[in-house]
Amino acid sequence: MLARSHEDIQRIDDSLNAIKRLSDGIIKIGPINVIGIDGILSWIPLPFADTAYSLLAGLFILVQGIRARCDAGTLIAAAVVLMMDSGVSIIDGIPVIPAGGLLDTLFQGQLYACHMIQKNIEKTLYVERGEAGRSHAENLAEMRATKGKKRLVYLG
Repeated sequence: MLARSHEDIQRIDDSLNAIKRLSDGIIKIGPINVIGIDGILSWIPLPFADTAYSLLAGLFILVQGIRARCDAGTLIAAAVVLMMDSGVSIIDGIPVIPAGGLLDTLFQGQLYACHMIQKNIEKTLYVERGEAGRSHAENLAEMRATKGKKRLVYLG
């Protein structure tokens, strides 16, 4: 279901923050996120457990981007990054390539994809149906007057 209110957009942003912490931020060294569930699963001898997690987390991230009405370019870029992350997970499942676990641990695809979608959300001025008393021109003027806003999306 598409977001219909500012609260929905906030929940989407919160869920993306949770995925970032789970996928790539459980173990930190200083201010740097190093390892998350994705990286930990790559070292556990369960065949393709990390691939399944990567695919499910990636699908969740893309669905949140669609719900937030992100632009097509952002969704495509996030999908490419998530496919690369899942590809690294698949390589990890091949026992002949021992560096796969290290690659999967260090490549933070879910983190990058979440950042892309969150940046798109930050650049968007969302207007709820209840705020429809203003004209489109007034909404555009508000978007242009608000620092960092580049898109206008009507919710509802």
